[in-house]
Amino acid sequence: MSEFEESGLDSLGHWLRVNQKVVSLVAGGVVLVVAGVFIWQKSAETKIQNAERAFFQAQAATAANPANAGAELEKVATRYAGTSAGDRAALLSAQSLLTQGKTADALRKLEALSAAGGANRLGATLHTLMAAAYEEVNKPAEAAKAYLAAAAVTVGDAKVQRKADAARAFTAAGSKAEALKLWTDLAKDERGPLAAEARVRLGELAAKP
Repeated sequence: MSEFEESGLDSLGHWLRVNQKVVSLVAGGVVLVVAGVFIWQKSAETKIQNAERAFFQAQAATAANPANAGAELEKVATRYAGTSAGDRAALLSAQSLLTQGKTADALRKLEALSAAGGANRLGATLHTLMAAAYEEVNKPAEAAKAYLAAAAVTVGDAKVQRKADAARAFTAAGSKAEALKLWTDLAKDERGPLAAEARVRLGELAAKP
């Protein structure tokens, strides 16, 4: 070992002896951080497990008493917001409101869920339900945008269907250019499931002033 290395080690040893309290505190802090992360992870896992259990219990309760579906699901959605089970509960609660004809209430719930990050977690399912709700309250432009958002996170025939839904909604909203663009895109795939309809819609739009 060189004189430089020996000198460096001596200096480090001297610093550690002088600053033993600081070293101990830092080491203790690292232990506390690790312990904190572990506790947080276990707490998160417990919350997820409890959320799943509560969701299935709510489903069982609503099956036994459908009239109480919204209330039971809402409890889970509120208590476990941000979890997969909470998201599903909120979605089913909104769907229950839609079937009861309470579209405005359902839409408010869906918009709140989307704003809270539900769109990232639920993807096309949430976007599509929101689009249907927008159509129910005669907001075709908003419905078209929601259908396009759903199309962006789907593949295959489902993607084609959502694009067609968006094109119909744009037509209803009077947005001819947007509808033409979508139908033209769908018509290009001659073997696509909606190619024939796309050609018909293009002809209809071309005939409109």
